Amino acid sequence: MAQPQPRRGGDEGLQAQGQGGKAPAPAQLEPIKYGDAFPVKGELAGQPIAPRDAAAMRSAEDSVPGVQVPQESGGGFSAAAFMESAAAYNQAVGAVGPGQASDAVAKNGVNVTQDAVPGGRIVTEFVAGQVVGQYAVAEAPPQQHDGAGHKAAGNEGGAGHGDGGAHVGRAGATAARRD
Repeated sequence: MAQPQPRRGGDEGLQAQGQGGKAPAPAQLEPIKYGDAFPVKGELAGQPIAPRDAAAMRSAEDSVPGVQVPQESGGGFSAAAFMESAAAYNQAVGAVGPGQASDAVAKNGVNVTQDAVPGGRIVTEFVAGQVVGQYAVAEAPPQQHDGAGHKAAGNEGGAGHGDGGAHVGRAGATAARRD
């Protein structure tokens, strides 16, 4: 005996929905977790990115003197910019509340370091001790003044002058420059 064939454009859509014409319930929206976006492990990987986490990273990026965040200068990646977007999404889906920090960030903080290398520096961004971003920043050649007070291009100098750093609160951001 032959099996009846489904009709095109007929009621096969209703059969697929399985609820007599009612649309299926929308899937629960999942938050963006650290492990979804960054190569992190352990407790941090399973935690949703929260608004205070993003604010702490933004503060750390902004507090390191001379850091030019690649994404904001026309390309590259900014951990803070991504975290701000993820936190806004997570808040919209109800996974985190306004002003909330993740447990890992509340305990271990956020920091940004700079390490001098010939011709520039390497900037590394951390959340709860795990790297979430790293990029190189080139140093512009220093300007020298001639005897008449005019600027003259020089080839002396190098990366990493001085020390800069900041620490922000318990949910914390820390920024440091290492020469």
